[in-house]
Amino acid sequence: MMKRLIIMSCLSLGVGMLGATAQKKEFKEVIRKSVPLANDVNNTLVVKNVFGSVNVEGYNGNEVVLEVERIISAKNSEDLELGKKELQLQVIAESNRVILHPDAPYIEFEKDKLRYNWCNNNEDVPYEHKLNFTLKVPNSVKINVSTVNDGDILVKNTNGESVEADNINGGISLNNISGKTKVSCINGDVDISYARNPKVASRYYALNGDIIISYQQSLSANISFKSMNGEMFTDFDINKQFVKTSKNEGDGDKPKFKFESRPVVQIGSGQVEFDFETLNGNVFIKKI
Repeated sequence: MMKRLIIMSCLSLGVGMLGATAQKKEFKEVIRKSVPLANDVNNTLVVKNVFGSVNVEGYNGNEVVLEVERIISAKNSEDLELGKKELQLQVIAESNRVILHPDAPYIEFEKDKLRYNWCNNNEDVPYEHKLNFTLKVPNSVKINVSTVNDGDILVKNTNGESVEADNINGGISLNNISGKTKVSCINGDVDISYARNPKVASRYYALNGDIIISYQQSLSANISFKSMNGEMFTDFDINKQFVKTSKNEGDGDKPKFKFESRPVVQIGSGQVEFDFETLNGNVFIKKI
């Protein structure tokens, strides 16, 4: 009898939870806008998101074309209206940059960094929000994009001098790109393919995910690798293997110097330095 009562209680709880979910209010809109940005290698697109995806595609134009889905959800109409009022899309047009990020009383953007400031809010925000960015950008500009939750990052068909991408809980895909690359992904995979190999040092980091990267066959690089539980694989011919030792100065009470050794493989004549690091993931370096 006790077992049956427990099952009935669980069922009742489940129905209650479903009912609460069904009653949730939601608002959706798509924001469309164009912002001038010359197709110049000295210009930059910056997107700092918190909840939602970031999709960027390069094209031969002189505007950033925005299509941003804004989603607000709450338990009641009053909180939904508060979310619609507070959570906005911020568009900043500078002489050489376009910056996009969510804006609200509890969100601060300073020195290209986005952070939540709860000091003036004694309670949690009573609504959920998401911005899903779909952007077309001049294909020669530099790219700097990030998000935290509920979305992946995709950048494709850009040929600017650099691409920087950061994601906490989602994957990163950079397709048919070129230029210096810096990626950091905490919980997700990194997938990159190059139209032209980077000519300057680049860094690739994934904490809990694989890095799958495809270079043009003309690759000439020294590739260092560090991982706790992962391995590195490649179908390129390896000309040389050696160990790179670095020395970093300590701070405060820490040891004055920290020595670190990493295995390095040389592909081609090793003209550029690429650094790979994972904790629980493998690295796959492929030919295109």
